[in-house]
Amino acid sequence: MAASRVQIPIGYCTNVHAGTDLRSILQNLRQCALPVRQRLGLSSLGVGLWFSESAASEMLAKSALDSFRDELGELGLFPYTINGFPQQDFHQKVVKHRVYEPTWWEPRRLKYTQDLIQLLDSLLPRGVGGSISTLPIAWGGSTPQTCPRDLELSGAAGNLVAIAEDLHRLYETTGRWIRIALEPEPGCVFTDHRSMRAYFERYLTPPAVSERAAEMVRRYLSVCHDVCHAAVMGEDQAKEIRTSRALGIRVGKVQISSAIEVPWSLISRGDRKGVLDQLGQFAEDRYLHQTVLLNEDGERRLIEDLPELLRSIEGGVETLDGCREWRIHFHVPIYIEGWGLIRSTRPEVLALLDLMQHETDLIDTDAQIEVETYAWGVLPAALRASSLDEGIARELDWLRGEMASRAIPPMPRLNG
Repeated sequence: MAASRVQIPIGYCTNVHAGTDLRSILQNLRQCALPVRQRLGLSSLGVGLWFSESAASEMLAKSALDSFRDELGELGLFPYTINGFPQQDFHQKVVKHRVYEPTWWEPRRLKYTQDLIQLLDSLLPRGVGGSISTLPIAWGGSTPQTCPRDLELSGAAGNLVAIAEDLHRLYETTGRWIRIALEPEPGCVFTDHRSMRAYFERYLTPPAVSERAAEMVRRYLSVCHDVCHAAVMGEDQAKEIRTSRALGIRVGKVQISSAIEVPWSLISRGDRKGVLDQLGQFAEDRYLHQTVLLNEDGERRLIEDLPELLRSIEGGVETLDGCREWRIHFHVPIYIEGWGLIRSTRPEVLALLDLMQHETDLIDTDAQIEVETYAWGVLPAALRASSLDEGIARELDWLRGEMASRAIPPMPRLNG
């Protein structure tokens, strides 16, 4: 089938919006996505859709796809990708570890992803492909006793092979090319590119699977490269993407996002208490904020959640002696460089854009890009925009400007 070339408008991930039913999803798109498009003066705005498990089932059961597609068209919104990582309510009072449920070895995760494939196939224009980012298998466990067992990891691989086969049948039948993009996150089974590669080599490569299954895996399973997550783990993005690609694991999706960086080696003892107080504003109860500690000797240590770390420091700023920096998994607006003595990891976003500019064949031209700052609702007041649509529009405007300055065009979608 001949490939079609469609310019995909860069967009944002709508998991920032609360709402687990179709009525709420459409209301959020009308009240936020439409004003974002209008603020940017665009005729079309990309939206990375998020459907909870119940919303996905509701749309398929009610055959609401046609009216939903028509509504997107009227709003000037282009549904080019889906975030299939959070399967349940992503805006409940406490999410934390619940975002990693169900795991990839559970039938519910397989069924949910199959539903998302059906939705995306129905919503995309003819001849245009798409991507679905997803959970990196499961939370990795904080102790050997809580880590996933080999049987569970093998079961997850079986479900991923089944999804790859589903996607191949879809392509053979309709010509629609959709890829699953597994998203490494600190503390998960795929905590980074390296652990993702290790999993692929052990569970998704012969003799663990057949040659044909391995071929399907390489064709339809990819990585979702989240810049915030890579920054927290201190990854050399160019090196890791190159190494993964050499093993046949391509980047199917890029999430542009920034983390928090605390450069303790540049902060005086007298200022430490004030910085800790400032960090306390980010120690909120809804989301998990994994934190990597880098010491002066180069040792890295992952702490499961920022509030836990701050409690261990209370009244003892001297314990920060010998600490070079912290990097915290908290998605902050990508246009922010820093506040006070705290920085964002925005330079990592710029480094990735530089990589895309100078190594044009490293990330496929059909890899889809979205801004994913889902934490607007839990940001300290000083970092919030006056309205959500203003903040999102400002992020997209900043990204579009940085891409234009590097002559990086909107991503053309090559189907197949």
